[in-house]
Amino acid sequence: MSFSKYVHPVLNFLQHIFILSSCLLTRQYHYVGQSLNWTEAQTYCRQKYTDLATIETSEEMDKVMNIVSSAGYSSYFWTGLYSSINWRWSDGFKGSYYSSFNYNYNYWSSEDSFNSRGDQICMIVYWHSQHHHWSDSSCSSLFPFERYRLDEALFCETY
Repeated sequence: MSFSKYVHPVLNFLQHIFILSSCLLTRQYHYVGQSLNWTEAQTYCRQKYTDLATIETSEEMDKVMNIVSSAGYSSYFWTGLYSSINWRWSDGFKGSYYSSFNYNYNYWSSEDSFNSRGDQICMIVYWHSQHHHWSDSSCSSLFPFERYRLDEALFCETY
């Protein structure tokens, strides 16, 4: 009797549990009004929460904008998006909304040249009076930031 014929079903089952459990996580965003550079903001978020904010969907962007608006903040703030050559999220997320940051010119400020300087840059969001746009900035600039913490939640869907 081969041991491997029992291992594959167990690993397959564990893979499905992992996928299901990752679906149960939802991001909670928290606004921090401290002015830090991107690296300091990332370190702070990783120590106190999970990481700098990753925004997967337009609904999550709306959620972040509502938090910023409720805080009465009107200026630039950091997110977890950064680039030394290609844009990536601080927490490693690489989903479909990630791609839209490179190609969706509706959000990017018109004067941005997408890291034409070639140095490490980070993404900031400018928020003012219900409008926002994305821009790039040197990671050493000082801005407040968004952070998130992953908490488990259960979602039910009806058809």
